[in-house]
Amino acid sequence: MVRPIARGGGPTQVQVRYALVELEKLRPHEQTQPGLLARVLADIRRDGCIRRPVLVESKHLVILDGHHRYEALKVLGCRRVPVYLVDYEDDGIGLTTWPRAIVKTVTKAEVIDRGIRSDPFPPKTTRHRVSIELEDVRVSLDELR
Repeated sequence: MVRPIARGGGPTQVQVRYALVELEKLRPHEQTQPGLLARVLADIRRDGCIRRPVLVESKHLVILDGHHRYEALKVLGCRRVPVYLVDYEDDGIGLTTWPRAIVKTVTKAEVIDRGIRSDPFPPKTTRHRVSIELEDVRVSLDELR
């Protein structure tokens, strides 16, 4: 299932599509933190659903944001992941690093390369921003298994 969900206003028109994607097709570009993963996993188990789709680059299916949600769904035995697919070349998709990140500068090409090669950055290295607000979408775990 793929459907357009939003377009931004202003100078850039970020196009975002919602889809359920097979978990094994997604490519993480960043490692996770065990403590944060445990908290996200506990929240999803408690709620019985995921509320925020994972942000994914549409061409290579590299995860941009939502590595902990992705890993939690993997632990829970889910086969599908709710995602927002975006064109990573769009100027409305920004990339910075977190203030305490070990790696101080990262390019979009490096993010894609790390995802394709399965050579992830350390946890909480990259920070992606989208020029539009992405809606929460409540998806039950039953729908993802």
